[in-house]
Parts: sequence; structure tokens; C-alpha cells
Amino acid sequence: MYCTWSESVRTISVRLDDGSEVRLESLCQALGLSQTEVVKAGLELLQRQSASPAALAERLGLIGCFSSGAPGSASSSRGRDHSAQLRQKLSGQHKRQQLSEPDA
Repeated sequence: MYCTWSESVRTISVRLDDGSEVRLESLCQALGLSQTEVVKAGLELLQRQSASPAALAERLGLIGCFSSGAPGSASSSRGRDHSAQLRQKLSGQHKRQQLSEPDA
């Protein structure tokens, strides 16, 4: 049995600032990979991180944030106020991302 498989390949252009270009080259050298391989690996990693709600909750520190403490105590409020906790964590993450991104 003979089977052929072909992968459609598309070329794209990416604009990088000097710092991003240096980081890409550094990763290529450190990992012994081409620019294409590094970019593909980065896309795969981002997709895996965003694909799981459980992974997001764990990354935001929401896994295990509930407690069986006495009602009204600070240790019992985290589980009850999970929506507020999530909003606070996402807001903090968004602010950190804005601070780390260079102005366009």
C-alpha cells in the first residue's frame, strides 16, 4: 500500500523589534532550532496553555483557593468569593501584560 501525505506550507512575515529579534536568535542558538521551529513550538505552547480551563485556573492561583475555615473568617471567603477572586487575578494579569508590552 502506498500512501502520500503532503503538508500545506505557508510563508508569513513577522515584524520584530530589536529586543524580540535578539530573544528569537538567542532561543534558536540555545535550542539548536531554526526560527520556524521556535515559532511553531511557541504557537503550540500557547495553544496548550489556553486550551484548558483547569490550567488557567491553576496558573491564576485559583486551584485550592477555597477553605473549610469558620464562616466569616478570611480563610473561608476565598471559595465563596471566587468570581471576585477571578476578576482580581485577571485584572492584575492584564495590567502586568500592558506594562510589559512596549508602546507601538
